[in-house]
Amino acid sequence: MALDQSRNCPLCGGARETGISFPYATWFNSVRFNYLKCGSCASVFVDPVPDSQTFARMYAKADYHDCYYEGKEGGAYTESAQLLKKYLPEGALVLDYGCGIGAFLKALGAEGFVPFGVEFDKDAAHFAGQNAGCEALSVDDFLAQPNKPKFDAIHLGDVLEHLPDPAGTLKALLEHLKPGGLLFAEGPLEINPSPVYWAARFFGVVKRIARPKFTASHAPTHLFRTGAKQQLAFFLRGEPRLNLKYWRVYETGWPYASGGAVKRAIADFAMSLGGRQFLGATFGNRFRGVFTYQKPSDGMVQPGSIT
Repeated sequence: MALDQSRNCPLCGGARETGISFPYATWFNSVRFNYLKCGSCASVFVDPVPDSQTFARMYAKADYHDCYYEGKEGGAYTESAQLLKKYLPEGALVLDYGCGIGAFLKALGAEGFVPFGVEFDKDAAHFAGQNAGCEALSVDDFLAQPNKPKFDAIHLGDVLEHLPDPAGTLKALLEHLKPGGLLFAEGPLEINPSPVYWAARFFGVVKRIARPKFTASHAPTHLFRTGAKQQLAFFLRGEPRLNLKYWRVYETGWPYASGGAVKRAIADFAMSLGGRQFLGATFGNRFRGVFTYQKPSDGMVQPGSIT
């Protein structure tokens, strides 16, 4: 891949800075994927975009969902479903786009909603539907439906960072949301102020100095890494039909919370700072945002109003 021909930032459309950025590069499916930093919003993104064959390999149920989602039901999923109850009545139809193996679908059902799942991998979608006792389709099958339902809410949980065109996908999904409906998005903030991020970046720089030719071998599943301000701006500047109702930045200590004593100490310190503000920045490694979907003229926050 020629760096001078690399793509622009998938969040803001800005051009990359010169050279590659932390976490540098990974080699997967016989392709080198570089991490480039946006010169406009400072987000870091993967280039090139994985092709369809690479996506299929990355997200096969046996290699992705069964490895990363097994045993992760309850907890945060219940908290997220309960947050929706503050804005939606019982019986509301909720699309979980990127439903994994159905944990959030189950939490939605437990709170009285009608869940509907969509997942990239067909086997994972089938399992999710059985697991949650609801309808769940692959992305291809969902798009092939001649008469798609209109949803009261759409949930994007740990999904945006996996999408090659997050803005395009968001615009397409909003066409299936009822006027006045809710977009509920949550996910990682991988370059946001956090002791875990700073520690990981420090150790990454040390490793790069010690082994300058080293290339990782993990799948490039997260196609961009961003902070709280950039993520919020993505929604409000890029989609004028959305009006912010709820925004929270918090910290989980991931992945150091499950590491050795030193990493756990860093994670504990990070969690003690989660949600706190300093010099205009909010500490934390995750976000939750709830937006209403309506016409731009209905008293909405207009693009460019976030600083």
